[in-house]
Amino acid sequence: MNVRFYLHIALWCALFAAFLALSFPIVGPAVVQNKVGPDDPNHSTDSYLRGLTQLNQGSELFSNLIETVPREQSVAIFTDEESSSSEFLGMLVAYLSWPHDVQIIKVKRSTIDREFAAIHSSSIGGLFFCDLKPASDLENATRFGSSILFVPVKATGSDR
Repeated sequence: MNVRFYLHIALWCALFAAFLALSFPIVGPAVVQNKVGPDDPNHSTDSYLRGLTQLNQGSELFSNLIETVPREQSVAIFTDEESSSSEFLGMLVAYLSWPHDVQIIKVKRSTIDREFAAIHSSSIGGLFFCDLKPASDLENATRFGSSILFVPVKATGSDR
């Protein structure tokens, strides 16, 4: 019984030694250079934005865009309910819009103008259209990459 136990331990020690010997040439230089992972805090969101909008450093550019909306005002995000990439882009815009309150509005392409006309709130400071093109012409619309359209809402005495 003792012999089997020692053989078992020896086998696992040999496998662990082989693992270390094979992985050290790959992991060792990365640890020495301190390059284990990306050091950019926006690496994930930049990768998503690059894939969906073809924008490099999109998180920083988005930050500059969202700073034009006063913090006490919320943001409305229109997404196409029939497109998963539009909905994902809308969730990404919502994430990047923090600390603003966000409202994600899922619409069909055929009803977007009706849904847009139903928005009446003086607390909304900006509108985002994710992979959607509203039929109506919007003033001061800013294209953010290939898939996002941002429209600032001017604060007036009326609801819109």
